[in-house]
Amino acid sequence: MSEAIKQPVSPEGIIQMQGVNKWYGQFHVLKDINLNVKQGERIVLCGPSGSGKSTTIRCLNRLEEHQQGRIVVDGVELTNDLKQIEAIRREVGMVFQHFNLFPHLTILQNDTPAPAIERLQSPEDR
Repeated sequence: MSEAIKQPVSPEGIIQMQGVNKWYGQFHVLKDINLNVKQGERIVLCGPSGSGKSTTIRCLNRLEEHQQGRIVVDGVELTNDLKQIEAIRREVGMVFQHFNLFPHLTILQNDTPAPAIERLQSPEDR
C-alpha cells in the first residue's frame, strides 16, 4: 500500500470503524458502528436479512460510501481519495454467498483468482 498515506497501525486493530453511519434514503442501516478487529483475529457478522452485514463489509472496501464516522483499514483511512480506495481494494476482498460463486469451484478456488491475477501469483503462492 505504498501509494496510500498510511497512518501508524493502532494497537486497537487492523480494521477500525468508529461511529460509522450509513443511510439508504430514510433507512438508517448502520447506526454508530464501532468495530476493532486485531490483526489475525477472525470475527463473524451475523444477523437477520437487512441488518447491515453486507453493507458493513461493502463499506470496508468502499464499494459503499459511509456518510458519517471513520473507517481505517491497515492504517489507511477510507476517504474520497481514489489512491486510498485502490490501495484498500488490493488488500480487502469479499466472497459472495450464493449466486455469485462459480458452482464448479470450491470456496478456495472461487477466492483465489483475484490474488493470482492482481499479484501474478502462482498456485503454490496462493
